[in-house]
Formats: sequence, structure tokens, C-alpha cells
Amino acid sequence: MTNILDSLPSELFRSILKYLSSEDAIALSQTCRRMHQIVQDEHIWQEFYLKRYKYFQQSIHYSVDEYLPNSALKPHSLPLNDCTWQDTFRQRAIQDQHIRKLFNEILIDRSCRTQNASYLSSTYGLLCFDVLKTYFPSENSSQSIESRRFTREYYSFEIARLISRDIGLNLLNDIKQQTHNLSSTYGKALINGLYAIQCFHPHGLFLNLNSLDQIAQQIVTDDYFQQANLREKCQLILSKMKLEQFLPAINGTEYYDLENSFLYSTFHGKPTIPLTLVAVFCAIADQCGLKARPVGFPGEVMAQVDSSTDSNQHGLIVSVFDNKITSLEEINERLSHVLDEPLTYPLPMTSIRELVIRSARNILNSITRHSTSSLDSYGLYATVAVMKILDDTALPFTFDSMINILKEQFQFDTKLFEMFLSNSIINEQNSNAIQIKPRRQNAPQFSIGQIFQHRQYHYWAVISGWDYICAATPIWQVRMGVANLLRGASQPFYYTLASDQSKRYVPEDNIDVLAFDSIENQEEKYSIIEKLCTADEIGKYFDRIDLINGKFRANSELCQEYPDDCVPILL
Repeated sequence: MTNILDSLPSELFRSILKYLSSEDAIALSQTCRRMHQIVQDEHIWQEFYLKRYKYFQQSIHYSVDEYLPNSALKPHSLPLNDCTWQDTFRQRAIQDQHIRKLFNEILIDRSCRTQNASYLSSTYGLLCFDVLKTYFPSENSSQSIESRRFTREYYSFEIARLISRDIGLNLLNDIKQQTHNLSSTYGKALINGLYAIQCFHPHGLFLNLNSLDQIAQQIVTDDYFQQANLREKCQLILSKMKLEQFLPAINGTEYYDLENSFLYSTFHGKPTIPLTLVAVFCAIADQCGLKARPVGFPGEVMAQVDSSTDSNQHGLIVSVFDNKITSLEEINERLSHVLDEPLTYPLPMTSIRELVIRSARNILNSITRHSTSSLDSYGLYATVAVMKILDDTALPFTFDSMINILKEQFQFDTKLFEMFLSNSIINEQNSNAIQIKPRRQNAPQFSIGQIFQHRQYHYWAVISGWDYICAATPIWQVRMGVANLLRGASQPFYYTLASDQSKRYVPEDNIDVLAFDSIENQEEKYSIIEKLCTADEIGKYFDRIDLINGKFRANSELCQEYPDDCVPILL
């Protein structure tokens, strides 16, 4: 008797296979010879490969021809190493298994954390992202808050950020090595230079610049643009940028916001500074067939757009920040107090290297004028990297202050350590042992994971650690008025993560846990917990939230440090 499935065409099965996972396809291939033959189809495995993977290169290199990080996102047109698509898929799956193994060791073994993280970054790089993204909370938006595993999320982000920063260092080295080849600063050159700095932002390589392609496409398909002269085309680009929320930061506080020196905020609608706006303008102009390049003036950056048809005609000078086309006479008048002599055509070329260094100095200026606390360390990291690689000048802060930032914030960054520190300091950084704090007589009243409200400032926070007495420096104690407290510095002090994303060191006198426990409205309680879960470092200390008891559960490492406060959570 003939099986009815045998009468169905193979094309039908191939169409069905597109809706299966690769694991299901392999299981199906083991049912009979015909299924085995159908599953071997190369087109099926090519589709499996392209559906599972987004990143296809370990790293990226600086480019003036395409937006970053596009080169890593281009799928292979042919299988690798003269293999079949099935073999290519299998090889990548084996890599994935190794990445997961190293990552799981990072979660449970402090001693191998830095070594494994460095290996993942240097060996697999961007290929790790396809594994790590499965642990990001954004990939599981329907996931309930109580089912989230914060420690896994935290370290997946930390490894991704490490990879991003290491690639940022590579891009800066590319810019340094290619300086003699970068005779032109047109088009995408500047925004890709700023992308190297973006790599040091917490969101790093999660930014894609392809939206500029779409904006340019909308401009060039406008019939009016095709008939317009050079001035009119520039005005159209300026108008489109304004419509797309690429806006100038007008007031002083907004202008000096550190976020302005990173592309991520600009591409999410935040008003920004001239250098960033000019980079966007030049990139869009390039896509629209215009010849635009950034020109640096004292205290300002503008764009010069040259005529593609008349090389003898002076180009237009566009003040993107002011949203207008200006003249050389107006610029000379505005800058008369800083210019030794008036500017004349042709305007001097400003190299990408100079502009990237200028961006790093903007970062330092922003930190000095308008500290954002959460971004300061990332900004200093970017400044050090740019100055160290591109500028070769003395760093504008002390060696010891940088060491402290590295130790606290960037424990995995051996690439920068090797560039900036001695091996003895690196080894010291990697060998820090956990200090166990058992409870004893006169132990702290409150425990790890408890949620409280500050008695004086009324913010909500969660306890992530404690000292028997105040362990802060005498200078900090004087500045914070510790002597004015009822029990002064002799009472327990608590390390806490606050709902405003800050980390606080709080005396026991100011901790009110009853304020949380006494809330009867469960939605209000849930809202407080939800806000605390957004803290960037929540997963560094806690693995999950216990909604029934209203308490964060410590991860295994924190349980080792405070063994009497909590029960270890299995990862």
C-alpha cells in the first residue's frame, strides 16, 4: 500500500520546512529516506542560516563607503570555506555552543570571568551577539518580571558592551593608520568616525545608521529635488533633518549634555551639537549625490557643499546648527575675535582625525560642565581611547583617577589595560577575592535584597550590600554630614541601587523598610519594583525578584559575600 505522503511533491515539503526550526528539520530527516533527502536541500539550510544569524563577521573596519556596522551584517552569498550550507550552519552552531559554555562559566565562576570575557571578544567578537541577544530582555518583551533572570541579562549586556568597546579601539586604530589615505572628508567619513566613539556608549553597536539611507531616498525621489539648484537642495536636506528630529541643542544645560557627543541619543530624537548635526548632514548629502564635507572653525563646525558641475565656483557654507546657508563674510564677522586674519577660499580641510579628537574634547568639556554620573565613566573611557590612539598628548586627568574608573566600571577591558596599564596592575585587578561578611553581634538590622524608602529624600532603593560601620573616606563623611547623624559613622551603612539609576551609600538611620511593606495597593508596589528592575547594575547583585515577599533575591556571588543574608539562587 502506497503511503499518501509519497505522492506529494518535494516542493511542498520544502515549503513546509521553512516554518520549522533546524532542530525539527533534523528530526524529520531521521523518519525516512525521502525526508532525509529533502532535508539535505541546500536552499533550506541557507534559509535556516540566514534566519538564525544576523552577524556574519567577527569585527568591522572603518569605512568611508558604507555606514557602520553594515559590513558585519551582510550575509554570505556562498557557504564558507567551500562547505555546504548545512556544514556552514553546523560550524556556526558549534561556535554557539562554545560561546554559551564560556558565558555560563562567567556567570558562576568569578575567577575566570575576565579571561573568558576577553576570549569571547577577541575570538568571536560580533558573532557572540547572536547568542547573547537571546538573553537580552528586549528580545523577550512578553516575559513577566518575575520570570526574568537579571544576572544572565546583566552579563550578556556587559560582554556585548566589551565587544563594542574593543571594536571602538580597533576603529580608532584604523582611522590612525588610514590618515594618509583620508585625503577626502566627504560623505560618510565623519559619521563613521563618530561611530567609533559611539562604540564606547552603553548602547554601543546596537545603533544602526541605515535610517540615513531611507531619509536620503525620500529626498532624492522628490521631483522638486531633481530640478533644484545647489542652494535649494541644501535647504531641502536641512528641512528634512528638522522633520526627522535632528535638532540643535539650544540652551546651555542641554548643549553641554554628555549624551550629545554620542550618536545614539541623536538618532533617538535628542537635540544635539554642531559636530554631530554636520556629520548627519554630510552623510545625507552624500547619499543625495552632493559633495559635502565638514569644516572646523574655532568653536564651531559647519559643512561645505561644493558644486559637482563647476569646480571653479566656491561651495556653499551650511551652518547646520543654525539651519541656514551662510557666507564667508558672516563667518569672518562672527569669529573676528578669535581669528588672526580673515578666512579666504579655499577653506582649509579639517581631517577626520582632528574632528574625532574634537569630539573627545567635547566629551571632557561636557563632563566638567554638566555631569550625568551614569555616562561619565563611558565618556572618560572614550576620551582616553581617542587621546591615547589619535592625539598622543598628555591625558587631561591623573593616572590614579583613571585606574579607579577602570577597576570599578570596566573589569573585563584587558585590551585597554594592556594599552594603558602595567601587567602587575592588570593581574591585581583580576585577582580580587570576595570578602566574606558574616553577621555578628551588632550586625546590620536590614538584609540584602530588601526594598526601602529613604527617610529624608524619599527615593526608593534596594539594599545590595552593607558595612558594619561607615567605610567611606573622611572627606566623604565630612561632605555628607555623617557626624550630624544620630549614630554618626558608628552605625551600619548600606550599598544601595536607587530607582533613579544611581548607587547610594546610606546610613541605617535613613532606611525605612516599613514604608514599602505597608503599601496596600499592589499596583503601586509593582510599579516601584518595576522601576528598580531597570537599574543598569541590578543583575550584578540580584538574579530575580520575589514578588510574593517583595524582595530581590541575591545571585550566587552576592550570597558568597553575605552568606547569612540570603540563600543562593541556582543559575
